[in-house]
Amino acid sequence: MSLQIFILGILCEGNHHPYDIKKMFKKNNMEDVHKISDGTLYYNFDVLLKKGCIEKLEVIRDDNRPEKTTYGITPKGREFLEQEIYASFRNFTGVESLYSPTLFLKHADKNKLVFLIEEVMDKLRNRTEQQNQEWDAFKDKTPPSVHLIQEYVQSRMKLESEWLEKLLAFVKNGSE
Repeated sequence: MSLQIFILGILCEGNHHPYDIKKMFKKNNMEDVHKISDGTLYYNFDVLLKKGCIEKLEVIRDDNRPEKTTYGITPKGREFLEQEIYASFRNFTGVESLYSPTLFLKHADKNKLVFLIEEVMDKLRNRTEQQNQEWDAFKDKTPPSVHLIQEYVQSRMKLESEWLEKLLAFVKNGSE
């Protein structure tokens, strides 16, 4: 899940409490893809805590404020983050599903990422070709409104392919 990837990625860079993570989530425009409520955020912290991916480090208590618990990532959490990044590419559903993993590519093996991105690009290319063949077979029998939808689908697939090519170049160049 992209929220767990985001939490673990941020914790790889330093210890934080959930409210910090929520602010960073908004700052990185992640809410455009995945809306989070406080309940969802704290639930994911609990899940990661139970899995042993994160640990409580400090509870800060102020007189007039709710307590804040600071969390850190564990070695198991670092491994889990890496595996979740790979899983995001294996389970590609669209560019949006890669937003969180893309922010934390430095925590994964470059060669594995190149392989997985190329694999996603091949699947997308095959899906595009199949859809174009199917469209050619019945486009003359469809109303103009369906043509508009098909045009959108084709342009979106082209845009995703172009973005994946840029991502592949980014990973190959070792940028971060």
